[in-house]
Amino acid sequence: MRLFKLFIPFALFFFLYACSDKPVDKAEDALHPSLSELPEIIEESVQLSDQRIVPIKISPEDQKKADKAPEGMVFIKGGCFVMGNDYTQEDEKPEHKVCLSDFYMDKFEVTQTRWEKVMGYNPSKFSGADLPVEQVNYENVQKFIKKSRDNCRLPTEAEWEYSARGGAQTRYFWGNMVNEKYTWYEENSKGSTQVVGSKLPNQYGLYDMMGNVWEWVDDWYEPYYQIRTQNNPTGPEIGESKIVRGGSFDSSAGALRITNRVWLHPKNKVFPKVTTYGQIMNEVYNFIGFRCAKSIS
Repeated sequence: MRLFKLFIPFALFFFLYACSDKPVDKAEDALHPSLSELPEIIEESVQLSDQRIVPIKISPEDQKKADKAPEGMVFIKGGCFVMGNDYTQEDEKPEHKVCLSDFYMDKFEVTQTRWEKVMGYNPSKFSGADLPVEQVNYENVQKFIKKSRDNCRLPTEAEWEYSARGGAQTRYFWGNMVNEKYTWYEENSKGSTQVVGSKLPNQYGLYDMMGNVWEWVDDWYEPYYQIRTQNNPTGPEIGESKIVRGGSFDSSAGALRITNRVWLHPKNKVFPKVTTYGQIMNEVYNFIGFRCAKSIS
C-alpha cells in the first residue's frame, strides 16, 4: 500500500510534464526547426548563360569619330585605367594608372584571307579563309604593316589591355569565371583555331580578345612594369623579346586572363614562359596572330 501511495505522485508528475508546453523545448525548436519549417533558399544564379556584356556608350561627338572608323575597325574611346595586377604573376606588377588617347582597333584578329591578300602566302597550320592567321613572328607582322601603309600598326600593350578590359575590373571582360560564349580555349576548341567572330564580343565590340590565337603587341618585354609615363606608354625603348597577349585555342583558362603577359623573341615562335597560370610549352607550333590598331590624329 505504501508503494502504491508513492507511485501515484510520480505518475501524476510525468503526466503533467508530458502535457506541458515545455517553453525550453519550444526555444530549442526555434533554433532547430524541422525540414518542413525551414524557409526556401533561393540560390543566386551563377549560370554563365545569364551573364551580360553591356556595350560602352559614346557621346554624339565621339560617334562622329566612330563613323569614320576604317573598314573592319571599331572606335575605342580613350581614358584612364589601372593596368596590371598585384595579385598574380610578378611580371604583371605593379598596378599603375595609364591614360590613353582615342584610337581604332580591329574588330577581328587578322584573317588568313587578309594576310594572303597583302603578303601573297599563308603560313598558318590550320587553313581557312576566315580563320585567324597564325605562325607569324613579330618581324613578319612588321612586313605586313609596311605593306598596309598607314592602315595598320600593332597596338601598344596598354592599348591592348585597355581594349580587352572593356571597362571591366574582373579576371576576364565578362567576369571571373570562364564563359564559353566569349572564348575559344583548350576546353572547347577541339584542338584548332576557329572562325573569327564566332563568339560574342566584348564591351567595345571586339571579338576573340581572349583565346583563339595569341596576339602580338608592339612593346618590348620587361619583367615588371617600370613607370616611365602615365600618358600613352609604349614600354622600354629596347629589349630582347616582344609581348604576346590574350591566350589561344590551346591555352588554359589562366592564360586567358586580361593581365597575363607572355614574351617571345621577335624572330621566332617559341614561348619561353611556362607557369601554372598559362601556356603549355609547344615547341613546334605556337599559335600567334595579331590585330591592327590605328591612331586618331
